[in-house]
Amino acid sequence: MRRIYHRFPHRIDYDFEIDRPFRDVLRCLRLLHNTHTTSRTENGLVKSRILIQISDNMTQFEDMDTMPPIEDSVTEAGDFRIDLQETLLNPDRRLPVAANTFLLRVMDKGSRTECFVVKQGRSGGMDAMDLRMLLKGACE
Repeated sequence: MRRIYHRFPHRIDYDFEIDRPFRDVLRCLRLLHNTHTTSRTENGLVKSRILIQISDNMTQFEDMDTMPPIEDSVTEAGDFRIDLQETLLNPDRRLPVAANTFLLRVMDKGSRTECFVVKQGRSGGMDAMDLRMLLKGACE
């Protein structure tokens, strides 16, 4: 079943291909959901968290925690909302630093998967190329 968001923009920021089959990319997105890394910057320790939601009923997004593995149910195409949140970890408190939100459409192209990325809003320091590097690094 296709999981398409009817308000996915017609104007995209970036399109690229991942040299993996569609099901592998879906599995990769499922495994990437709700993961985080930490890195040290000049301001202190920063936690980067990835949250991924999938289109549901063409009008909203559903959290991937509440559903069975998507690689068994999604065919042809799927739309995702990816939130990349950065938080500065101080001994006293946690401060939100940046929030990047992207829409991602993945489409089955046989042995490859075509991806279309649109950044929502202007907040955060990442762009569509950064998301491409993240996905290619995680999936290839």
